Amino acid sequence: MPKNNSWKEDAWEALLKKIWDNKTKDADTAEYDKSDLDPILSKYTKSGQGEIRIFHSSSRSINALKKRGVVKIPLSRSSWKIIKSPPSIDFKEPKFGGTFKVVNKLTEGMLAGIKETMALSANPGETTLLAIANHVGIISDFYDLPRPGVLFTGGRQKAGIHLVVGTKDIDMTRAQIEIDGGFEWPETIVIVEMKSSFIQNDFDINQALLPMLKWENLLKSKKVYSLVMLAETNKRGIEYWAYDLVHDVSKSSIGMKIFKSKKYILEIK
Repeated sequence: MPKNNSWKEDAWEALLKKIWDNKTKDADTAEYDKSDLDPILSKYTKSGQGEIRIFHSSSRSINALKKRGVVKIPLSRSSWKIIKSPPSIDFKEPKFGGTFKVVNKLTEGMLAGIKETMALSANPGETTLLAIANHVGIISDFYDLPRPGVLFTGGRQKAGIHLVVGTKDIDMTRAQIEIDGGFEWPETIVIVEMKSSFIQNDFDINQALLPMLKWENLLKSKKVYSLVMLAETNKRGIEYWAYDLVHDVSKSSIGMKIFKSKKYILEIK
C-alpha cells in the first residue's frame, strides 16, 4: 500500500472496527454519522485532507472495506450506511462498433479543445466529453433515438428514493447524488455517468443506479436508461465505450449488470 494512503486506510479501519466489526451477528447493515467520524478525524488533521478525502472516496478503493466485502451508501449529507458489496462490473472493451458518422459536426471550440488535448496526450474534461457525445449523436445512436437529446438535469441533487437492501428498507430521500448529465427525448430519459478513462477498477454502482431510480420515480411515463460512458483520446481522435446498465435485482438490491455495449471512434482530422 502506498505510504501516502496509509492514513486514509487507518482512519477507515478505525471506523469499521467500531461500527461494523462490533455489530450484532444478525445485522446486515451498520449506520454511522458525523459524530462517529469526529474522534477519528481529529487524529488526521495533519494530513490536511479533512473528512471529504478520508471518508468520501470511492468504497472500491479502500482496502479496509474490500477485505470485509462491504461498501458505504449515503443517507444524508451527514449520515451513511455500510452494507454488503454488490457484484462489481467489468467494463470490457465492447466487441461491436467502430468509426462513427456524426449527426452534427463538431463546433470550432470543440475541435480546438480536442486537438489541444491530443497534442498534450491528455483527455478533455468529462463535461466536454459528454457534451460532444450528445452533440454528434452518439447517445441517440446507442439507444436508437431520432436526434441528440436535450440536457435537462445534472449536478448535485437529492436521491429522493427508498432502497431495499436485504431485509431493510433504507430511506435515501435525503441522500445526495451527483449526475454528470441527463438527456431527454419525448418518451425517453438517458442518465449518463461519464468517465475519462477506460480503466474503472473502483467504479461505484451507486453512481449509476441511484440517479436512474430517482428519475424513474419522478418520470413514470418515460423509459429511463442508465448509460455509463468511458472515453479517451488517441491519435485518431476520441474513442468512447458505451454501456447500458440495468438494475440486477436477482443478485443484489443494489446490483447492476451490462445489458449492451458499443464502441464509438470519433475521428478528428
